[in-house]
Amino acid sequence: MSSLLKACCFSVLTCLSPVLNAADGIEDAEASFNYISSTLQTFRGSGRLVNNPGIDGSDLEYFIALLDGARLSFSGAFNSESAMCRFYRDPENGRMTIEERAELSFSFLRDLADRITLYISANAEFKQSVEDQFGRIVLDDINEIKLESVSNQRLPASAFDEAATINFLDSMCT
Repeated sequence: MSSLLKACCFSVLTCLSPVLNAADGIEDAEASFNYISSTLQTFRGSGRLVNNPGIDGSDLEYFIALLDGARLSFSGAFNSESAMCRFYRDPENGRMTIEERAELSFSFLRDLADRITLYISANAEFKQSVEDQFGRIVLDDINEIKLESVSNQRLPASAFDEAATINFLDSMCT
């Protein structure tokens, strides 16, 4: 009986492992996106790299370019230049209710599973680029800093209700 129970527990854990890893992966991707967004926003506003992970002055320009590229990898489908935002802001669509316009705009995004896969791969690419260009110590520092990063921008990595969809579109498409 004991070995049967162990086998069942092992089977359940084996089945849940990919789900748990995906959840960890999207949380890490969201933290990276928050770090990237807040760092770029602060840098553009102040000209300084706040919470510097160990980047010296000679590497600053390249680091900011790396962050810009990573932000585009994450947000290409929903940044202010995306088809989704162009549709949402289009004055020709002003005859629709905001709810209809938001629903149609949001439909420009990939389905949720594909978005999550994209974010996880964009996060892995970002982390690999940082490690390749700046080393493991800088990556480790970013991994610590990003846990405390806050941004008004977010990844559409979950199902949104109507109000959350409108809020997301308003914040990303302005």
